[in-house]
Amino acid sequence: MSKLLEACLADLWTQRFTFARMGLELQPDRQVLRSSLTYYAMVLATSFELCTVCAFIVLHRSDIVLCSEALMHGIQMISSLLKMTIFVCKCPELVSLIGALQAPFRHSNANAAELRIWQLQNRRGQLFSAIYFLLCAGTSVSFLLMPLSSTALHYYRTGQFVPVSSFRVALPYDVTQPAIYLLDCCLMVLVLTFFCCSTTGVDTLYGWFVFSLTANYRRLVLQLQRDLGQAPASRELERYLAELFRQHAQLLELVARFEVVFRDIACVEVLLICVLYCSVICQYIMPHTNQNFAFLGFFSLVVSTQLCIYGFGAEQVRHEGEQFAQRLYQLVPWHQLTPRQRRLLLLPLQRAQKETQLGAYFFVLGRPLLVWIFRTAGSFTTLLNTLRAQN
Repeated sequence: MSKLLEACLADLWTQRFTFARMGLELQPDRQVLRSSLTYYAMVLATSFELCTVCAFIVLHRSDIVLCSEALMHGIQMISSLLKMTIFVCKCPELVSLIGALQAPFRHSNANAAELRIWQLQNRRGQLFSAIYFLLCAGTSVSFLLMPLSSTALHYYRTGQFVPVSSFRVALPYDVTQPAIYLLDCCLMVLVLTFFCCSTTGVDTLYGWFVFSLTANYRRLVLQLQRDLGQAPASRELERYLAELFRQHAQLLELVARFEVVFRDIACVEVLLICVLYCSVICQYIMPHTNQNFAFLGFFSLVVSTQLCIYGFGAEQVRHEGEQFAQRLYQLVPWHQLTPRQRRLLLLPLQRAQKETQLGAYFFVLGRPLLVWIFRTAGSFTTLLNTLRAQN
């Protein structure tokens, strides 16, 4: 059992597992699409279901409750398709960035204290990824299992086949036939697997980068304490600080690359999650008879966790940058430096104190953005509830 737990907590295990289920490979010097057939089958199945959702919304555009539920599923499908398209296009850069963040801890000069920092952050990241994966898996399983159980129970009690579905779609075929209904369920397996794996893989990969950047910042703080604690001579101190500033400049470059790579995905999350969160709220305040509360509960947790990953993840990176700048100012022995050395340190010190912000084109990720998302979702919900009351 301990060996299994160690394997599950290995670096990037959750991400590689979920991407492998979609036929993708997260390895350097390898093709991204390991199994093109699996990936494109899931994409086509999800695209087909998205078209049926759009058709349902057009047919029932006068019913706010049904449209809000169908919109919830449609927005999530659009989010998964867009995120995976961006991920496939930027996967080589992501793999290169992963290697750059892992390199300082795989170097032969890395000491035990630095490795413990990496292992601690990696374990926290993988535990969080495992919990998030279970939430996404619970959402997918409950979405398919609850209607199947209701259909089977009704058939067992009455002997009549009356298919139950919590998915608001306008299908081009008749699902009242048992064989067609089973085929439709098989199609939904592809769609739900794509939702679970794409959401888990991309979102937890963002979280992995946050934990990795945290480990790199704390490694610099540890190195600063170790080198300056030895009270070196003035010339040695200048060499230590020059090396430290060089590594910090490289880390800032990695943060900038991280922002550029995930900028599109974060923008998609922010733009779509407002409407998605609004649709989720509408299912609670405007319920109908066929409500799948098991799915709705899991899905609400997934959406809330998505907000925390991108919002608080950006806050964590900013906080670690501020902590490093503060420790740098406190630990540098200014009294041992010559006036010339103090003047030379002003520019790198000013750069270290610059606030680190992760953006998504029109947005700056952080807690204020979370407040804006909640307020926007609340405004959408109030509008839909007003339209429902008028009808």
